[in-house]
Amino acid sequence: YVEQQEKMKKDSEVIEAKQKEHRTEYEKQQQKLGHLTWRQRKAVLYKANKHLMFVKPKERVEIDKNVLSVIVKGDVDGSVEAILNILDSYDAHHECKLEVIHFGMGDISETDISLFANETKCCVLQYSKLR
Repeated sequence: YVEQQEKMKKDSEVIEAKQKEHRTEYEKQQQKLGHLTWRQRKAVLYKANKHLMFVKPKERVEIDKNVLSVIVKGDVDGSVEAILNILDSYDAHHECKLEVIHFGMGDISETDISLFANETKCCVLQYSKLR
């Protein structure tokens, strides 16, 4: 029992250290773009990743094998922004890269599926409040 308690204590210390490291890295990234609105952040990130936009979806999959592509749709602008902020905090890019290929407000449309989901085999995340 005592050994298990000590192991749990050591594990919790390691977890806390990793959380603190993640938090400081996240705060550094947020400071770079923190003064911008989410639309301005999107524009900056678009410019940084513009070279990937001109690669055909099938070629992009061949280039990046461990990529999870997502489409984010929400009922209101604030919901989409909150989800994008959460996705911005993703930090396991060395295991699997997370790529938001499209986001917007409203229901998932045929266009979303035909243009994005069918070509890239991505996940579609929809958030809408029950009415």
